[in-house]
Amino acid sequence: MKRILASLTFIFVCQFVFAQESFHDHRRHIEEEKKDDEPTTTGFDWNRVFAGGTISLGYTSNTNGGLYTSNIFNIGAIPEMGYSLSSLVDVGISTTINYYSITTNQVEGVAQHQMDYGIGAFLRIHPLENFFIQAMPEQDFIKNKIITSGGSGNNNYQSTALLLGIGYGRREIGRMYYYTVIMLDVARDANSPYYYADPNSNGVYPLPILRGGLGWYLGKRK
Repeated sequence: MKRILASLTFIFVCQFVFAQESFHDHRRHIEEEKKDDEPTTTGFDWNRVFAGGTISLGYTSNTNGGLYTSNIFNIGAIPEMGYSLSSLVDVGISTTINYYSITTNQVEGVAQHQMDYGIGAFLRIHPLENFFIQAMPEQDFIKNKIITSGGSGNNNYQSTALLLGIGYGRREIGRMYYYTVIMLDVARDANSPYYYADPNSNGVYPLPILRGGLGWYLGKRK
């Protein structure tokens, strides 16, 4: 359940602060967006290029029914870069980097360290002003190391994910954006970091993926 345990406090604090920026001139910017969408110009437009992302930071301790204690630490980053094709559609690329450390006192000296790397492309469609749907194919690379008193072992593998979800946020082309999105991996790859293997039922189940993001457009600020 490591993905659920990762704290997204930083995301929501940043979104709250970011949302304080004045939106009293929102109508004027919407009109500018509409003008930008008109086919009056052709070619690449830096005002439509955006970059941003988020970080995750979390720590939890589980007593496991009083039998033993597990401590889980997580830190990660999810940078992204994209282009607004229109007021309705964004496309781009996203990368994920996550580090997990799991220690337990069940057996002295046992620890697990895991690094997850992922790269993917995303498509966001904004059918409503503050809501969007997102599709993101992603390739993940996992490096897992288990350390015991008798030595250590490595387990490296890959997985393919297809993340689908719905999000809420604010976006002004040429200025800034922020959002929160919830997704599920529908690719059903058992090695995916977005799946949970239940040792009791031997089943593999998708985990809800909650992400937030904020960023700015790289062109001249409107």
